[in-house]
Amino acid sequence: MDAAESEDLAALLCEIADLTRDEDGGALASYIPELANVEADRFAIAICTTDGQLISAGDVDQRFTLQSTCKPFLYGEALARLGRRTVRSHVGVEPTGEEFDSLVRLEAGRHRAHNPMVNTGAIAIAGLLAGSGYLPDRAAVLDLLSAFGGSVAADALAAVPAFDGAVYDSELATAFRNRAIAHLLRAFDLIEVPAELALERYFDACSTLVTTPRLAVMAATLAGGGVLPGAIGPAARPRGRVLPRRVAADVLAVMSTCGMYDAAGHFAFDLGLPAKSGVSGAIIAVVPDRFGVAVFSPRIDAHGTSVRGQRALALLASRLRLHPFEAPSAVAAAPRSARPTAPLAAPTTSTLRATLRAVHARREHYGRGHVATYAPGLANANPDDLTIAICTVDGRELVVGRGTQRVSLQAVANPFSYAIALELCGQPAVHAAVGVEPSGNTADTIELDPLRARPFNPLENTGAITVAGLLAEAGLDGPALLDRMSAFAGEPLRIDEAMLAAEYRAASRNRAIANLLRAAGVLAETEPALELYLRQCSIAIPVPAVARMAALLAAHGQRPGGPRLTSEQTARDVLAVMYSAGMHHASGEFAVEVGLPAKSGISGCIAAVVPGRLGIAVYSPLLDSRGVSVRGLAVLRDLSRTLDLGIFTPGATARTR
Repeated sequence: MDAAESEDLAALLCEIADLTRDEDGGALASYIPELANVEADRFAIAICTTDGQLISAGDVDQRFTLQSTCKPFLYGEALARLGRRTVRSHVGVEPTGEEFDSLVRLEAGRHRAHNPMVNTGAIAIAGLLAGSGYLPDRAAVLDLLSAFGGSVAADALAAVPAFDGAVYDSELATAFRNRAIAHLLRAFDLIEVPAELALERYFDACSTLVTTPRLAVMAATLAGGGVLPGAIGPAARPRGRVLPRRVAADVLAVMSTCGMYDAAGHFAFDLGLPAKSGVSGAIIAVVPDRFGVAVFSPRIDAHGTSVRGQRALALLASRLRLHPFEAPSAVAAAPRSARPTAPLAAPTTSTLRATLRAVHARREHYGRGHVATYAPGLANANPDDLTIAICTVDGRELVVGRGTQRVSLQAVANPFSYAIALELCGQPAVHAAVGVEPSGNTADTIELDPLRARPFNPLENTGAITVAGLLAEAGLDGPALLDRMSAFAGEPLRIDEAMLAAEYRAASRNRAIANLLRAAGVLAETEPALELYLRQCSIAIPVPAVARMAALLAAHGQRPGGPRLTSEQTARDVLAVMYSAGMHHASGEFAVEVGLPAKSGISGCIAAVVPGRLGIAVYSPLLDSRGVSVRGLAVLRDLSRTLDLGIFTPGATARTR
């Protein structure tokens, strides 16, 4: 970034500070008494690039406590010190759909903290680090957090992280809910140290003082794949590595699905960036390979997130076109300083073919599972089948396995019916009926979002049936829906009548969902919605056609070699929801292991999208306990790592545009 570009960015930050000045929504975090004593109108925003340029505006010298923005850094340290297997045996990576201090998922679920970005997971992480000797005292906590800001402090960073004893005492005195969490963790043997010790280390981190520029540097270290920004840290970049690249990628993946609590889906939908908020009014966001952002403004909303901070980040993301699923035409409209490096084309045909063959050859090492049994067409599937298909945005198609075999589309249809609804009904009408939040639930859980009295998202059964109801109300019948799906697939599709009959016989649970939606006023009628939903599940489709449908989304609504079938905005919206919620209660794990927007179905089919490059379809009918293809997951993990496809993997960002 040259001097002129730096000046443009500085002017933009000042403009954002002015535009958010009149935002007075939200309230101070009074449940921690000391946080209620801050000046409510304070505001600061800062950007630190991975090469070390620091630009800021507002109250940049104002210090505040990290609160929950410490969680990504604690998690990264735990992964680096203890290893993924140990950490994941205590703390999962799935969104919860619950508030940040909820005990519900821990108590009623698998007795494992759901993810490290909520209090249960963060306290467990602090307990693990303390019990392993890596956080013996408060000084060690400060050293850990200081490391992410570099060992050389520039004037603009003010003081290095310090400790706020008043906030710590206030947290400790009012920590009844967090104390309950810690004791529950101890009861389930998720921490071995005394509950009070785990709490002390956690509150040490939450009570650490930083400035907004310092926090931006810490975020930039994650953006750089765990390497300190060049001008802030030690001059020699290899000595400036704080986290391994793979660990930094894991942290960003969990931030992207879980970092904003029960508003994570909304944030991912609108901005699409890995982020983490804290009740002090701080938020960090990360643009991999480019920069870290920090904002501070102490009034928070019901989710515990800064109101002005969210508005500032939304303005920044909009002006700089930062959404990772943005179409190239939109990115091209951004200022030159904000654009990512030139996008790379999909791998060569020979590379793709060799990779597919190598992955397919490993199929016997990918584990076993069970086939779905409720429908004859699924129960009679050949357990040894494995078909992998790729379609690039320029229309190249490759297949290994039985490419002519037709499989049942099942829930893989959901993102495409959602796309049709967005085009036919408009985004406001669709999202008045269904949200965009990951729920942490199984696909067929009979539950609505308690905060919004509507389905959590359009990819679970509750949301997909709602979308089908909207389409029916708009006059779309079964044949018309099939025609639209055929257009997406680039070939005529058909309904498997035997599968449809089996769907009707096994529809009791979906009928219960439809009646719940009717009772809640979400559906006007149950039968038309059910009929359309069961028909889309019963579509028989060749696996290469599923890859073609995924490639349509990869090409931002343009069918490879064919016409435009959705707007760029619709494609972006669908990809955002697929990324955060497409794999149901395996979405968080999929984001960490694969890092792509995807959707699974109980036939054993999975569609995945590499934006700007290609669509992938995998079919293997052996399912795990979550109803996801065992071999499909393994194949997509291998493809992502071999071809470096992950959306938020530092070093791979340019290849996803």
